[in-house]
Amino acid sequence: MSETAPKSDEKSINGLLLAALFIGGILLVREGPHFDNVLDGWPFFTGSFFAGTLLGFVCWSYSFGVSPTLKFSGAYRQPWLAALVMGLLTTVSVSYINRTFAAAPNRAITAEIDIVDEGKGDRWHVSVKMPDGHYQRYLITKPVADALKDARLVRMSIARGALGFDLITQFEPAKP
Repeated sequence: MSETAPKSDEKSINGLLLAALFIGGILLVREGPHFDNVLDGWPFFTGSFFAGTLLGFVCWSYSFGVSPTLKFSGAYRQPWLAALVMGLLTTVSVSYINRTFAAAPNRAITAEIDIVDEGKGDRWHVSVKMPDGHYQRYLITKPVADALKDARLVRMSIARGALGFDLITQFEPAKP
């Protein structure tokens, strides 16, 4: 049995969803390096992506009356695309909100600098050996990178994010 050709409105909606997915991917690439500065950033990233994806799938299925199925053709593709779009946009949004509306730094830790590394554009990274022995990489600005190039220790100020996830907000050379 052959499948019928997709309707023009299905093609249009699929095209719009693919464009939104592309834009969401670009936004995530721009916001993604800020996840480096979140303490325990992986649970933050995966939790927000999973919640947004689930929300997007359920809302699209409910709003447009498409019953959930594992088909990826025609109108059945749309809830999956909407889920990915919502997952990306939710991840970008919660990261932006968490770091933009963070409280003032209220504690600090000192760590040994492993390397100060140039990234793309104005993005620089500092890799440090944390007090518990594991290595971590953080996003820094060029002026901070210049200040840390000759230092052996870095003092990192920790702020409480607006959504409850702590993040590193300030870096400065520390004296041994």
